[in-house]
Amino acid sequence: MRSGSLGGDPRWPRFGPQAGRLGVHSVLSLPLISADQVVGAMNVYAHGKDAFDERSEHLGQLYAVPAAIAVQNAQVLAQTQRLAAKFQSAMTNRAVIDRAVGILMSRSGITHDDAEARIRLLSRQENTKMAAVAEGIVAEAVRRARARRTE
Repeated sequence: MRSGSLGGDPRWPRFGPQAGRLGVHSVLSLPLISADQVVGAMNVYAHGKDAFDERSEHLGQLYAVPAAIAVQNAQVLAQTQRLAAKFQSAMTNRAVIDRAVGILMSRSGITHDDAEARIRLLSRQENTKMAAVAEGIVAEAVRRARARRTE
């Protein structure tokens, strides 16, 4: 989209006049398309009226292609980082649950599945995540072990 007079452009009845009062009169807005999907927009503003022509639009389209790729790469990186953090959290949670299972197995002589089921049941009863219940079991076992050591 291209506009040479934002203040009077009916496409932006609120934004256009506000931008015009700030001295911004022209805009060239190009979609950033990657893999047939719009991933963003590149907006170029100018103080002068009618600052952008067909040549400006053509040049903008040339820059829009690598910009779209950069935006999509940034989105993929952010998604990958979120996924890695989620997996790291899951691994940490699994480790504390496994420690709590081991504690319950050693205390009660129950099977792995029964110990995990007990943690799951406590989790539901307390409306708390399994990892939080497991952390409590581990913390209590550590507290008891330290108390026995000081006796």
